[in-house]
Amino acid sequence: MEHSLVSMTGYGQSSISTSKLTITAEMRSVNSRYLELKFRMPSMWGELEERMRELISQKLSRGRVDVSIYVYYAQSDAKLNIDWQLLESVKEAHEKVKTVVGLTEPLSFADLLAVEGVLKLEKQEEDLDEIWQSLSIVLTDALDQLFKMRKTEGQRLALDVAERIEYIQKKTLELESLAPLVVKEYHQKLQERVNELGVILAEDRLEQEVALIADKMNVTEELVRLKSHCDGFLQIMQENSSVGRKLDFLLQEMNREINTTGSKSSSLAVSRIVVDIKSELEKIREQIQNIE
Repeated sequence: MEHSLVSMTGYGQSSISTSKLTITAEMRSVNSRYLELKFRMPSMWGELEERMRELISQKLSRGRVDVSIYVYYAQSDAKLNIDWQLLESVKEAHEKVKTVVGLTEPLSFADLLAVEGVLKLEKQEEDLDEIWQSLSIVLTDALDQLFKMRKTEGQRLALDVAERIEYIQKKTLELESLAPLVVKEYHQKLQERVNELGVILAEDRLEQEVALIADKMNVTEELVRLKSHCDGFLQIMQENSSVGRKLDFLLQEMNREINTTGSKSSSLAVSRIVVDIKSELEKIREQIQNIE
């Protein structure tokens, strides 16, 4: 049986170079309840974030995804300009301070340039549509790599989970076979207790008491639902969609059924199987937390 689970853990990286620049995109994802996108990229490309979100959300539906965009320019078109008017104002202020407080230290060139605003780096505005042509390519490639890793990890998780579900199905059949034996065991213990007390109890009265307790201990409905949930779980694992939440909900229902089964029986054999099943369900729950 082929499963289609997709993990929320993955990594992808890609680069592209043009005559003007080189763009590198890195994407890392981990599990999260919803799709959370965090971007780190050049501030002047901020307007492209919405396009990036739309591109990524077409392929991913859950997980925290950290997207880092690095850019290296083949040659810089930035120009360094000096605000001469501000520079003159700084010089005049220094002269006044010297006169008022008797300052003797000279004003160095470094002091002048350290004043905020004196130096201005002016860069030619970039064509974001042109940038997007390259950025979308590298982002798509990194996203494909990340998704491929998530799918591979999902397949590994699916095999583990499927084996555990099949184990639970086997244990559920054991519980079904134990059910009549538990009632028979209770009947024997009740008969022994009556004999110890030396009480004379009509056979029909004893049978009536056993039938009453047997009805309270009946776990047929719980086991039928548990088996149905196991079958449904395996079917959902084959769906080509985001199924993490569905599987998590189904696990809660399975836990409810097995807890009820355990509370209805005082049999040691039943209790041991219940503990085994609950242990497997917890292990499955841990795995499902990382499924998209």
